[in-house]
Amino acid sequence: MDKVGGAQKHVEALAIKLKQDAHEVTIVTGAYDASLWRLQEEQITVISIPAMQRAIHLTKDIQALWQLRVAFKKIQPDVIAAHSSKAGAIGRIIGRLLRIPTIFTAHSWSFTEGVPQNKQRMYRQLEKTVQPLTTKIITVSDYDRKLALTKGIAPAHKMLTIHNGIEQIEGANVPKREHNEHPHIVMVARFEVPKRQDLLLQALLELTDIPWHLRLIGDGSLRPQAEQFVKEKGLLERVSFLGNQLDISPLLAKSQIFVLLSDWEGLPISIIEAMRAGLPIIATNVGGVNELVTDYNNGFLIPRNDHSLLTTRLRQLLTDPTLCEKMGDASERRFLRNFTFSPMYQKTVSIYEQAILKFAKKGD
Repeated sequence: MDKVGGAQKHVEALAIKLKQDAHEVTIVTGAYDASLWRLQEEQITVISIPAMQRAIHLTKDIQALWQLRVAFKKIQPDVIAAHSSKAGAIGRIIGRLLRIPTIFTAHSWSFTEGVPQNKQRMYRQLEKTVQPLTTKIITVSDYDRKLALTKGIAPAHKMLTIHNGIEQIEGANVPKREHNEHPHIVMVARFEVPKRQDLLLQALLELTDIPWHLRLIGDGSLRPQAEQFVKEKGLLERVSFLGNQLDISPLLAKSQIFVLLSDWEGLPISIIEAMRAGLPIIATNVGGVNELVTDYNNGFLIPRNDHSLLTTRLRQLLTDPTLCEKMGDASERRFLRNFTFSPMYQKTVSIYEQAILKFAKKGD
């Protein structure tokens, strides 16, 4: 949790609500940057194990396994909720060793379409190996559940879809909508693979004949490259790099169009946040994105790397405020109908409770 991402936001939101509901919650993570999260003010215990890293590294992975085993023996949890491929695999191994029920949430399979083939093969085999150690698998999109079934990762009875959901903003906390002199486009994504800020910048370079301003929220190793592109192409007056933001709601309220052009995704929380803000969406049609965005309804879906269509759709929305407003209203209605936090939370807690009961009946 040293970077902001959808999976991390999901974990934070679940942890805070679980704590508020009087459960004991401990988050165990690799690298941790406390300034990015509200966990400290919510008095949620966080254990950082630096040996637990994203990349596969045999020595450090063995260290992480040992350190996790020590930590979990001390915590003695009723259930382990594991998130992301690497932590998910290690967490499930420890769960089996210590006889603790383990729920794995797949935020996007590492063998999904768009991931390099060699990585797909490696992670597909890894998931098949640790699947028998898993009590239940939650997928955040129907796309990911179907993909896992197609690839033979786990039997159907072991997996269920619980769509991501986020809290509604109500009362005095609702950011005031702003209408700018020029349309403002916003993209919320870390500057890392598989996010593609470069595609958006290249498309907008062809639209300098019409007014627009772009806000890029997020940080990461690819940010300097994007900043250099903006400087070289003379876009400094039109593009703002805002870095990580703890609360993006006011920035979304100041925007007219939301764009996300990932090469692969699960069910992006950033899109759900944009829907809550009543924005039209332009997004690549990958993973579960089409479970959030319906083409021509609350936005436009773009095939991966379709530069021409991306430029066309951007021009469409930038020059038609009525269409923007119509699609934005559709986004907000869809959010309120399907992607609020409470149903997601209740379903998730129910799965935790079922896993604990199942283990108790087995005598484990």
